Amino acid sequence: MKIRNKLYGISLLSLLLSVAACTGETEEMKTPDPIPSEDVGRRDVLLTLKNQLSIVPTKSGEASTKSGEIQATKAGDEIATAAENKISALDIYVFGSKTEDGVYTYQERFCYRENSSEMPFGSDVTAFDLTAKGSEGKETTALLSLKKGLFVKLYCIANQGKLIDPATGAVYTDFAPLYQSNPGQANNMVTAGVPKEDDFKLLQSVQLDPASTTDILLTPLPMTGAYATPLDLTDFSVSARLQLGFRLTRAVARFDIVNDATQSKFTIQSVSMANGRKGVSFFPLTVTGKLPDANTGELITYPARKFDGADANTGISTGAFYTWPSPVQDGGYLILSGTYAANQTENIPVTYKIPFKPAANETGNYIEVSQNHRYTVEITKADEYHLDFTLDVADWTDDGSIDDYEPGGDTDKEGLVVETVAGVEYNKDLRTVTIAIDQVSQFTVTGNSTGGYFVSKYYVDKDTDHDWLKIEGPDGIIPTKANDGKCIYTFSINDSYLGTDFPLAFVRFTDKLSAQENILMFQVISSPAIEKANHLSSGVAYNNNVLSFTPTGTIQTFDASLQVFSAIGSKIENQPTWLTVSPESITETSGEYNFQITSLPDPFLKSDVNTYFDMINLTDVSKQTKVSVNMIVNNPEILSATPESASSAKLSYYDSGQKKMYLFGDGSEVKLTVFSLGGCKIANKPAWLTVTPGETKNTMELTFKQGSNPASDDESATIQIQNILDTSKSISITVYNKKKDIRLSAFVGSNSYTYLNNSITTDRPSITYYPSQNNYFTFKVRSPFGISASDNTNWINTPSVIETTTQSNGDIIQTYKVTQWSSISASTCNTRRKTGTITLTGTTTALKKYIDLKTEHITCNDRATTEPPKDVHTSYGRYWMTQTLAWAKAGEYNSYKNRCPEGWKLLSTPEITYLFAGRRIEHPGHAENYSYNNSTDQSYAASMVGYTIVSGGAGWFFIPKESASNVFTLGVATGNNGCDLRCWRDYNSSTDN
Repeated sequence: MKIRNKLYGISLLSLLLSVAACTGETEEMKTPDPIPSEDVGRRDVLLTLKNQLSIVPTKSGEASTKSGEIQATKAGDEIATAAENKISALDIYVFGSKTEDGVYTYQERFCYRENSSEMPFGSDVTAFDLTAKGSEGKETTALLSLKKGLFVKLYCIANQGKLIDPATGAVYTDFAPLYQSNPGQANNMVTAGVPKEDDFKLLQSVQLDPASTTDILLTPLPMTGAYATPLDLTDFSVSARLQLGFRLTRAVARFDIVNDATQSKFTIQSVSMANGRKGVSFFPLTVTGKLPDANTGELITYPARKFDGADANTGISTGAFYTWPSPVQDGGYLILSGTYAANQTENIPVTYKIPFKPAANETGNYIEVSQNHRYTVEITKADEYHLDFTLDVADWTDDGSIDDYEPGGDTDKEGLVVETVAGVEYNKDLRTVTIAIDQVSQFTVTGNSTGGYFVSKYYVDKDTDHDWLKIEGPDGIIPTKANDGKCIYTFSINDSYLGTDFPLAFVRFTDKLSAQENILMFQVISSPAIEKANHLSSGVAYNNNVLSFTPTGTIQTFDASLQVFSAIGSKIENQPTWLTVSPESITETSGEYNFQITSLPDPFLKSDVNTYFDMINLTDVSKQTKVSVNMIVNNPEILSATPESASSAKLSYYDSGQKKMYLFGDGSEVKLTVFSLGGCKIANKPAWLTVTPGETKNTMELTFKQGSNPASDDESATIQIQNILDTSKSISITVYNKKKDIRLSAFVGSNSYTYLNNSITTDRPSITYYPSQNNYFTFKVRSPFGISASDNTNWINTPSVIETTTQSNGDIIQTYKVTQWSSISASTCNTRRKTGTITLTGTTTALKKYIDLKTEHITCNDRATTEPPKDVHTSYGRYWMTQTLAWAKAGEYNSYKNRCPEGWKLLSTPEITYLFAGRRIEHPGHAENYSYNNSTDQSYAASMVGYTIVSGGAGWFFIPKESASNVFTLGVATGNNGCDLRCWRDYNSSTDN
């Protein structure tokens, strides 16, 4: 697990310097300790510099050289030379504060000088000695006696006895120590010293003067180190020696030059640098001048250094040139001056630029020249105008160098062992324990002190509101000799802590016997996790790391606010371009991200349906959580249809409620506006349907039209509008291929006297109708929207609907009934041949269909009439005779004598005797027989079966005999004898033929 330390805004450089210092020593010193201080107001601190330093004057013949002389390096030599490790001066500046998080001001200064005559003086200055540790001198120690009473910090600068005030450009001389009125007492008053810690950090190195040819960076080289974690010297009851350690880091960069003049024909005489910075400030180490782009006059050309030495121009020249760091934006470069051997006799003066670019990348970007790094320039080829070279970069402390010390060392040597279970990482360099709170329940820290520890815990910035770290272990008990001498502390996340802020925690372990102190820092980390959805707009859903959006025709913009927990901090990356997130990152452990979709890609692409974004921990980018982003593909949604009802101009329409489309062959069309994410298409389209799609978009238009006339009354198809992104997402609509005309069927006459003269399905049917109060006919009408009926006659009622049914395709079938007009006149009834027309008019379509009507018979408008009157035509007269209209008894004459309608009558005895016998018998006798005039006349009479009533008196009747008798009888009925009632009408030869 790789951890990038992001420690709540604390300078990483400061932490590197400070926590590396918290490495209390437990091993036996191999050299005699300096005499400790006997001043009770001071506390001894054994400072270990984790470098192999050269602290005595270099003698002739040793590995180092005179200042300014370029050193040759042989195979097997150590990379950092003794001259580069030399300490000729070392100043340790101590700053104090009454409180741990207060303002620190200058307290005192400890100085080492190789030449004692150069030692500074003053009441605030204390001299000290440096002592090599061990036979190999890999580390160097110094015993300091620090004033008690305050929290203190230490800043160390080697080989730079003068500091420059950037405000004046002059050497800073205003150091004035703070004053304690009563150290160690509650009433101790502190008068601040000068400068403040923050002002001290602004002081600079001596600035290079480009006008001075001797102002060159040479060994011994400036180095820095610091113990910036507050050291508690407030307890006067504790006098045990403290042991601190940190490493000095060189403030410059080194250039080595490899050149064989016999091969390159280039003899280097001097080295310089252009676009360089004049100096640095040390805490943190930063070049002077404006950043990132220097102001005019802040970049200089370094004075040239003579290129000489044992292997100059014959091999590797180590430490040929030293420079302050050079930022990328400065565009710095080395200047190599010398001669080029054009031939054996001519040496041409030349100058070449060596830009700060990596090997084999001459046209690439500039690189930064950093402190404590070495850069090797290897000359490969030269001519009069051009120089080929490579530039390689390496750490000044890579293998084979003096820097065998690993910062933090072996944990066991520091007296504490951190149990690195899964989810726990211990960074020895930073003395930092990183806890993946989404993986770890607990872990242990074990100390090997035989006396136990005083353990104190505090949080950065004196935070007391977010106590997230729980520590369980020995409390105030000094182990006995019977145990193994180990103290085990269990660390876990405080169960009772429900907050989301996890400030940096410091845990100080103080050995109860030796007072040796160790500080561990604890920070949490976790893969980002969504705690909850604070807000989800309509159409947004979140569940288990899946953020879903469901677009519809009315919802196509979305926003969602998600609360994300990530120790410490998070950022969002790799989200689709159409999903915006604000903010892009959150430095706090818990915070809210707002995701928005302001407009959907149009059309939406299939590749974006299922995508994702990454939540990345700011502290450790390897801790990531992938959140799926799903766009829910919708069933196509019909937003609008045109038209949604039929009109005479445009019959085709769409019924949105029933999802049915009706298409007619009148040239009309239906347009559907459909929302379908990504677009839509039609499936299951029949050959008779024409569909014209618009441009493929999320919302698109489909135009439907009847492509060919329907083959039947009920032609239809169910089509699908499918989503292009997912064809399983679809809607079905039924499309009907409709006829627009009026179609007739199912003619039924009430008897044989009403009939069709052609076919009811012809364009213009013709019907013969016998109108009477009992006669009628019916027919069915099929039309797309129904019809209305009218007629131009005065002898039928307007056709009426007696039944209506609606077919599956929307057609309406109406059953119409035609009857005799209830207000028909006698004149009309007595007119034999009548004609007329029934007009059927389509609702909405306005199309018309006609039915021709005619009659072949006159009508006796009696309630009992079902048959036409008979034409009775004898030698002596001609009448229309009805069917039997009633059966009457003899005593009912007065009730039926007026039964016949207007224009009709009962025949009298003279009329009937004349009609059939040619004689008018006014007063016939009862049961008298009369002979027929002839057989033809007899046949007419024979059609009248039974007694037929005649007028003139109650009970008179006419009895036609069988044909063999050739006579008829007139008589009077008595009792219950009944007679047939028939009505008669004179035949009008001018109108009744």
